[in-house]
Amino acid sequence: MSLLKTLKGQILVVSTACMVAALLVLTLVNYFSARAQARVSLAEEGQATAKSHAEAIEEWTRAKAGIIAASVAAFDEPEPAKSLAMLRDAGKFSTAYFGYADKKYVFSEARNLPADYDPTARPWYKQASQAAAPVVTPPYISASDQKLVVTFAAPVGAGSALKGVAAGDVYMESVVANVASIQPTPQSFAFLVSADGKIIAHKDQGLTLKPITELSKDLSIEPLLAVAKDKALLPTDIAGRTRLLSVVPIAGTSWMLVVALDESEAMAPIRSMLATSLVSSVLVLIVAAGLLGVVLTRRLRQLTLVRDAMHEIGAGDGDLSRRIDAHGEDELAQIAGSFNSFAGKLSGVLAQIRDASSSVRVAAEEIATGNHDLSGRTELTASSLQETSASMQQLTETVRHNADSARQANQLVAQASNVAQHGGQVVGNVVTTMDHINAASRKINDIIGVIDGIAFQTNILALNAAVEAARAGEQGRGFAVVAGEVRSLAQRSAEAAREIKTLINTSVEQVENGSRLVHDAGTTMTDIVTSVQRVTDIMAEITASTNEQSTSINEVGQAVAHLDQMTQQNAALVEESAAAAQSLKDQSVRLSEVVGTFRLSTDSTQAAPRLSPPGG
Repeated sequence: MSLLKTLKGQILVVSTACMVAALLVLTLVNYFSARAQARVSLAEEGQATAKSHAEAIEEWTRAKAGIIAASVAAFDEPEPAKSLAMLRDAGKFSTAYFGYADKKYVFSEARNLPADYDPTARPWYKQASQAAAPVVTPPYISASDQKLVVTFAAPVGAGSALKGVAAGDVYMESVVANVASIQPTPQSFAFLVSADGKIIAHKDQGLTLKPITELSKDLSIEPLLAVAKDKALLPTDIAGRTRLLSVVPIAGTSWMLVVALDESEAMAPIRSMLATSLVSSVLVLIVAAGLLGVVLTRRLRQLTLVRDAMHEIGAGDGDLSRRIDAHGEDELAQIAGSFNSFAGKLSGVLAQIRDASSSVRVAAEEIATGNHDLSGRTELTASSLQETSASMQQLTETVRHNADSARQANQLVAQASNVAQHGGQVVGNVVTTMDHINAASRKINDIIGVIDGIAFQTNILALNAAVEAARAGEQGRGFAVVAGEVRSLAQRSAEAAREIKTLINTSVEQVENGSRLVHDAGTTMTDIVTSVQRVTDIMAEITASTNEQSTSINEVGQAVAHLDQMTQQNAALVEESAAAAQSLKDQSVRLSEVVGTFRLSTDSTQAAPRLSPPGG
């Protein structure tokens, strides 16, 4: 039997899968947590390493700058070369020198320089004079001995009071050695880089004063400045390996010390911890699965006994008197008790079925006899229904003819109603037209009133003009004649307007009389339309009632025909019922025989056999 087909196997597989998932999640959480902590520790360690060496470089630059600053005291001496030689030896400079503003110069040792040598044109002089403070020049390769050199310079005075610049060259061998000694792991290293992105010191001297892109194409000065500010790690691919870069700026200079930790070596303890965790998880999983298998085997032994007992009862001779010994209070004991209850109830049900099968056989015989009598009476009923159906068909035809006649009368009345409605609409239109004429006449009357008013005003104006002309004497005589003519025209216009107004008023009165007569005719037509509509409604009701009667009679006929069909079907069903009753009688006999094959608990007064689990 397959492991997954058993309850034990399914529980074991699911539990093992849950443990695998839990252990895997726990291992991954621990790994990523430890990895994050390791990165924090590596960042702190890288910063500490870089800072310790950066402090040494800072101390070195501070000491050199201090010596150069102290040499300013000898700047105005008549013979400063001796003081410069002492400073050179004390500070381990390769040379020390003064450059004066008048282009003179003094070195700590004799130099064979060109006659046109101008110290004020040198980069160290310009840088110090422009900064007005001690400066450190960018490192460069000495032309004489091919060594890496840096110049420390300090101005003497400032601005217009600048006397010159004191400077000294020093080899960077100690700084390069300091940087090359930084090696936290075998594959880790450090390098010193300037603000313009050039490598100052590296264990590979071939990279000296080369751009940092020679070290890695993905490396630039901006990310280094950001990492130096955040004190974080910058993952970078260098020579095919991932390096974690810690950056610390060198105070007093534009340099930065970069410690490149090899990620593979730095994270080796974390990977070792992951491997150990995985091995431990596998061992724990194996032990837990074994213990779970043993526990499941012991706890599910009773379930196996219950399964075997039920199989014996199912494959036996139908002996329902068997019982399973249920001891204990766990789920398996409850299953056994439930099976015993089920077997007892099933035994009681089968006993009742056996007793009822005899009664069913007797009842089936009586049903068969009654169905035979019912079949004869059903045939007589079917014959009577056929005669009734024929009479209903004749009545249906008569009612349908009456309905057709009523429908034609309804159509004629509807046509008359339409004609009356059209006449009413025509009269209504006439009334509307008369109202419009009346309104237009009133508007004309109003306009004539306005004209009459204008004539009156014109007459007044002409009268005033005549008065003014009379006052003017001879000069206004011509104007008085014109004013008289205007006044005469205004009077004639007023008389004509009054005559037109009289005629319009007469027309308005006649139109109003005609409008009243047409309105009365419209009212009469409306009454006619209403009466015709009532007749139409009555005819429609008569038609609808006739149609309903026709429909009802048709439905009655259909119901009678349907009842006839049902009666025929009932006759067939009665015959089938008689056959079914005979079959029921036969089946009841068979049922009694089948129930008799079971051995029930009521068939024997002896105690039923019991199944018990083996000892141990």
